[in-house]
Amino acid sequence: MPPDGPEIILIFPSNTDILNAEDLLEEKGLPFILVPVPKEVNPNCGLAISLAENDHDLILPVLEAAGLRPSAAYRRQGDDFSAWHLEH
Repeated sequence: MPPDGPEIILIFPSNTDILNAEDLLEEKGLPFILVPVPKEVNPNCGLAISLAENDHDLILPVLEAAGLRPSAAYRRQGDDFSAWHLEH
């Protein structure tokens, strides 16, 4: 189930990276969901990680420490998407 408020959608450069990120976040018990990449940000098929905007401080350092850096990130609120800078 998507977060109630704003969410961050993380796009990874490969299917392997997204699956490794999923395994890592599950292992750590961190809150996220695996979602299809929204067509509004990328018309190609694929998977992405969705997390509550408030949880990015917990999740991004774990991914970075494992060498799993998203290639793009978007902030979604309702049907609106905007590019989100990973340095937040």
